Amino acid sequence: MTDAPPLSITIEEQDADMRLDRMLRKRFSGLTQGLIEKSLRTGKIRVDGARIKASYRLCAGDILSMAVSILEQSQSALAKPKKPVSKPPSKALIATLRGAVIVETNDYIAINKPNGLAVQGGTGTREHIDGAVAAAFPDGNKPLLVHRLDRDTSGVLVLAKHGKAARILAKGFQSRLHEKRYLALVMGRPKMTEGVIKAPLIKSGGHGNEKMIVDADRGDHAETDFECIESIGGKVSLMLLSPRTGRTHQLRAHMLALGCPILGDGKYGGAEAFPNDHINRLCLHAARLDLAGESPIIADLPHDLRQIMTFFGFDPASVMDMIADK
Repeated sequence: MTDAPPLSITIEEQDADMRLDRMLRKRFSGLTQGLIEKSLRTGKIRVDGARIKASYRLCAGDILSMAVSILEQSQSALAKPKKPVSKPPSKALIATLRGAVIVETNDYIAINKPNGLAVQGGTGTREHIDGAVAAAFPDGNKPLLVHRLDRDTSGVLVLAKHGKAARILAKGFQSRLHEKRYLALVMGRPKMTEGVIKAPLIKSGGHGNEKMIVDADRGDHAETDFECIESIGGKVSLMLLSPRTGRTHQLRAHMLALGCPILGDGKYGGAEAFPNDHINRLCLHAARLDLAGESPIIADLPHDLRQIMTFFGFDPASVMDMIADK
């Protein structure tokens, strides 16, 4: 049994000067760029018998030949079930985001992100901030993410209201022009009351169990300023952390390197990070963000973290006064 003869197409004036790949996608639904590129490399698509690039500009009178099997593959792709359309965000999430606004300007919206809410989608993540901001803030363009917070970290998160603001804000984060300050309840008490942690970090562990570890030889440069604000009996301490770099899980990994893992951080502190039933969350809060040229943005402590701090003997109101005066 022989293969079917290739399909032959004579290029007409209306398609002259059009890119070959664009013409093919326009004429044959389901024909992807990837399939076109592969077929050109293997010679299953030719022009005047010669192999050609996807960027070739067609000329009137060109004879394009294409293997029938390519069309069969494109039709097969069309027949595959489409991915389910993502569900609209819940009314509860929309209300949460609207109620979390700290400050809004012509350029950005700053919210106090709740603990446990993902910033972006991922495997198994049904609801996240990026998927709900358009519905929560429908006036104008969809607010844009310019930095991140871990799912389990609460506190200041800034969303740009337009493209220009997004570029300026993102550049400021990349250049470290904006200063972030976090509050963390940690196990034990550091040997030094303040200093700089310089510990290069690299990802370790298999899929689903990834974590950042200190590796002086292979790790990416990472620095964090720290200050121990108060310690209760040397068992629990309140830390003020300011990352100089922005590595994944930097503060969590650096607190472990300091010998004081963050309370509620099972990934880095293990079971000991949950010394009692009062610890029901990661005790890390992005309390203040100083954008270059702007007034400080301060995110008040959420209720659950206030309760934990009070249980251990810290005064949440005094802590927030200190953050405002820093």
